[in-house]
Amino acid sequence: MDFEELFLSQNTKKEELPLFTEYAINLDTLEPLKSGDRLVELNGNEALKVWIFKALKTKRNFYEIHSDSYGNDLDVHIGTVYQESIKNALIISEIKDCLLVNPYILDCFNFELNYNNDDNNLKVSFNVSTIYGESEVLYSE
Repeated sequence: MDFEELFLSQNTKKEELPLFTEYAINLDTLEPLKSGDRLVELNGNEALKVWIFKALKTKRNFYEIHSDSYGNDLDVHIGTVYQESIKNALIISEIKDCLLVNPYILDCFNFELNYNNDDNNLKVSFNVSTIYGESEVLYSE
């Protein structure tokens, strides 16, 4: 085996990720879901939906328990006045920065942002491509 074959074989080996697992939570109360005395575990895309929800609800660099790359900086833009196109681009960028640190998430796309000026609420829907397939995400802030 020559150097080129060895180099290519070493660099083309795909690292396998273990099955992604997360505990199920009630998305309204944030309480863990139980089945009897045991916490309910989710796998694959369903587990990633919980991780995405928690990452989008967590302020980056606020809680010492999380790494510096976990969470988001969406709150930085609260109270700033931008053109709508710039505001949308910043929100999409922040969401992508938040989620693409997870090696199980490959891409985020098809963003749709809706603002409700009555209650100052933002609703975002988008698709996430993961190693398990695609999922739709609905996020409300």
